[in-house]
Amino acid sequence: MELAKKLLEKNRPSEALERLKELLPVAQEEWRVHELIGACFHDLCDAEGAVQAYLNAAMTDKYLRSQRMHFSNYLFALHYLPQLDAKILKNELAIYNSLYRDAEKFPPIKKSAEKISVAYLSPNFCDSSAARFYEALLTDYNREKFSVTAWSLSKEEDLFTKKIRRNVDGYFEIAETSFEEAAEQIRDAGADILIDLGGHTEGGSTLQIAAYRPARIQICGIGYFDSTGADFIDYFIGDNFLTPDEKIFTEKILRLKNAFAFRPSEKMIREKNIRCPFSYKKFVFGSLNNFMKITDDYLLAVKKILDAVPESMIIFRDTTPLKSRQESLLYRVRRFGIYPHKICAGTDDFFSDYSKIDLILDTFPYPGGMMTALALYMGVPVLNLCGKLPHTRTGADILRIADVEELIVENIDDYIKKAVEMANNRAKLAALTEKISVDKLTDTKSFVEDFYKSLEAI
Repeated sequence: MELAKKLLEKNRPSEALERLKELLPVAQEEWRVHELIGACFHDLCDAEGAVQAYLNAAMTDKYLRSQRMHFSNYLFALHYLPQLDAKILKNELAIYNSLYRDAEKFPPIKKSAEKISVAYLSPNFCDSSAARFYEALLTDYNREKFSVTAWSLSKEEDLFTKKIRRNVDGYFEIAETSFEEAAEQIRDAGADILIDLGGHTEGGSTLQIAAYRPARIQICGIGYFDSTGADFIDYFIGDNFLTPDEKIFTEKILRLKNAFAFRPSEKMIREKNIRCPFSYKKFVFGSLNNFMKITDDYLLAVKKILDAVPESMIIFRDTTPLKSRQESLLYRVRRFGIYPHKICAGTDDFFSDYSKIDLILDTFPYPGGMMTALALYMGVPVLNLCGKLPHTRTGADILRIADVEELIVENIDDYIKKAVEMANNRAKLAALTEKISVDKLTDTKSFVEDFYKSLEAI
């Protein structure tokens, strides 16, 4: 097993996978092997393989805490699969919730402070995709009405962490604290409302703390995109577009006017100010999302679009720049018959890619969140295929907020048709680009006011 780990560290997942397969028949702790197999499939951009590996780890692990972790990894990876529907998801969420059937819950403490105490719980408070959507909630709140604390499960810190530390009423690092002790600390700090920013990310560690119910009201969202399935989470942060169907959720919907407001980082602001778009003779499409989100249906649609627009190309850039993932995508692209001269690899500094791209082809069924918002902020339009489950609607919701609903379609045929139309009518595309409402997309002031007003109401 140690050899497999070393191979993974050296970004040689195919070799590591073969070694792990040899270990499976004789492994004493089978779940550890499945866990590493899941990591191999992640590095190979094999979503189906990762899903099966994480499920196998959950089924073979005999320790409840790590079983919950594996199942959270499984639920997260499940969203990459195009065959996921509401019925399948609801069933798997119910299984996850059953892992807490004997979980101990703390008795609520009597409220004594006049202010409403809000505790934000996250795997970390480093700069990330999620941070661009929740930063304002921890920096711009009404300090006369609310007391805000941040609880981090990581020792890792960056400049964003320091900014959060400066602005909240209390910052607590609980990396070396047990889940029960962490929950007890949050409860003893007087939390009225717990906001879980992690959900099933990072092995669902934040949910394992929330399971003790350290706060009277518990909410999930922003950092996670779907129902948790957990009966100890009371609300999910949504809006009329993102979460039109409450039947999918085990939580009630904390229904905001808009579920998102994008706050660009200082670097994003600088890059936008110095951006100098330049045109190729060819029309340039872009795909800048996590390669795990690239499905066969998506690649088939890309091929049809490129074939229909002879003078065109596409830039692919992964959010996790591992050589193994790039090689895996290149193999799949060739298998679909997309000509090599039609493909270009994105740069390490992906901001420069925005100057080259005319239209981003958002992945489906799992679209971009922050990458969609960032593209719009940088002045690059994004074509989105909107689905029915919440995680398939995030990109479309961001486009709606930015006033470019014309770039939202509901089926693959319309997706291909719209992409070809935009490539053949640059004037129409330019008009849509001008229509992007960056002001609405980045209206964190209204978002914060609406959010905390909703917290008061509940």
